[in-house]
Amino acid sequence: MSINSDIFMEYAFAAMLVLIGVEAFFSYWKDKGYYRVNVFIADVSNGIIFALAGIGILVGALFAYNWLETHFSLSQIGIQLFSLQSPFSLEPSFTVHWNVLASWIFSIVLADFIYYWFHRHTHTINILWACHVTHHSTQEMNLSVAFRGNAFQRIFEYTYFLPMALLGIPWEMFFLSHRILKVYQFFVHTRFVGKLGFLEIFMVTPSNHRVHHGTQRKYLDKNHGGIFIIWDKLFGSFEEETDEVIYGLTKPVNTFNPITANLHVYTELLANMKKAKTWSDRWKLAFKEPGWKPEYMITPEDEFKEPAYTEKYDPKTPVNVMIYVILQAIVLVSVGLLIWKVAKLDITHGWPLIIVSLFVVFSLVSINRTMEMKKWSKRSEVIRNIILVGFLISVAVFFKVPGIVFLAIPLLSLSLVSLLWIVVKRKTFYSYSLATT
Repeated sequence: MSINSDIFMEYAFAAMLVLIGVEAFFSYWKDKGYYRVNVFIADVSNGIIFALAGIGILVGALFAYNWLETHFSLSQIGIQLFSLQSPFSLEPSFTVHWNVLASWIFSIVLADFIYYWFHRHTHTINILWACHVTHHSTQEMNLSVAFRGNAFQRIFEYTYFLPMALLGIPWEMFFLSHRILKVYQFFVHTRFVGKLGFLEIFMVTPSNHRVHHGTQRKYLDKNHGGIFIIWDKLFGSFEEETDEVIYGLTKPVNTFNPITANLHVYTELLANMKKAKTWSDRWKLAFKEPGWKPEYMITPEDEFKEPAYTEKYDPKTPVNVMIYVILQAIVLVSVGLLIWKVAKLDITHGWPLIIVSLFVVFSLVSINRTMEMKKWSKRSEVIRNIILVGFLISVAVFFKVPGIVFLAIPLLSLSLVSLLWIVVKRKTFYSYSLATT
């Protein structure tokens, strides 16, 4: 049976959205404060950039994986251990194909084992930490944090999984195993679930994954497993949740800007390598643990602080500006669906996708900086809305798709109102922005 991992992800993604809605509702109802609108928008923004960057990375990774499996795997010398056949059949009667089931279980467990080492290395090797730090840069813990990924992480992550190709595991089996791993990880990003009894012994649970996001010294670089916590217990990186976790980074990055969230460790690394006096120190800055510096570069700011912060980053954005940002976020999601449904972009024609992706990234940066009341975001919002109005008019006029006007016109109306609002309110907006230039 051919396993369609895309169908699996469609159902999984729908379930994720429902669960985020349920968790957010109960957080509000129970007055838990686990969700803040500004942090949620920042999480989704980083998730969108992660997904956009992942399109090309995924295509390249699967090509490399399939090439290795086709030319250099055990299957090429006659050792065929893995089958894409379904482990179960229903006709003429229900049957379990134990050898096939064993190969699928092995693939999932091996993927989790490899992920453990990749994940552990992202916390112990600075150049890899740079591609993972985005996930940890939020000071909240809820299901939406699972969407928060770094644009470059999958370049390094997929490289770790190439040994599976050499064993002869078909790319379809690897891909679905990896997606099962990622979907499982979504469910452990929550504060609503306490300890889960005997499951704590061998599974990654919300409790021991909360530890992984902690900034306290005893929680740093602990609990790296994806599905199974046994790897941490075997290799000495396990820590039980005892004290309440303080989430985020030991050096908080106080911004919602998704570009900063994705690049700040890279820029810091390059700056430090430029200051280093020897090539040996430059090498160590890249490949030793995060935070390492030669003695002559250490400053008082490098001292470890516990707690890492006493107040969460939470700009006091005026209500009318926040409503504006929420509406813009809805427009961006709708435009994304519009592009997928109407423009029918094909990833084999790269330029349209690249242009649209750049506009989406620009828009995400602009609305996140608007939440922070940065002065220049007023100008970027004017530019963004003008571009969006032009795009939506083009869609309504030139795309001969039934019903498209009914989608384009409401979005166009909202974009025109938004443009008018930002122009009319420019003086008020400017005064709000003075303190956050």
